[in-house]
Amino acid sequence: METKKYIRCLLLLFSMQLLSLSGIQAQEDLKINTVFEKYGKQKGSTMVVFSGEILENYKLDKYRSITLPYDTKTSDDVQQSLEADKKLARKIKEVITNGIISSGYYQLPDENKRLNRYILFKIGKDGTATLIYMEGGPDSEELINKLFIKNK
Repeated sequence: METKKYIRCLLLLFSMQLLSLSGIQAQEDLKINTVFEKYGKQKGSTMVVFSGEILENYKLDKYRSITLPYDTKTSDDVQQSLEADKKLARKIKEVITNGIISSGYYQLPDENKRLNRYILFKIGKDGTATLIYMEGGPDSEELINKLFIKNK
């Protein structure tokens, strides 16, 4: 009997590990992941990562943001990443200023319809830019719309 409990426990842990890996993979297929990797630990940048229990009340599974000084090199990297990832988006709302994306909201599709993924971007008046990646279950869309989409 003790062996069965041990095997069940191992199977449960293995299943949880697979679920967490699929969440990691969800962002790794995006070009913006390179922005987080390249600038996340750079001096002057602030990166925030949340997952797990802290996000349960917000109906999200993952939250990752970076605020960074927005110079020419950074701008090129971020703009190229956004242009690549927005090709995958099913909803796009953006503001283009002087030929570049100054703010954007992108909702990415999920083939399994179990996960909503979002990219948010904004260039601030203070010379910084903020890039946010969020993902969550079907209920997360309501929260995102309340927080980031203004009703007309």
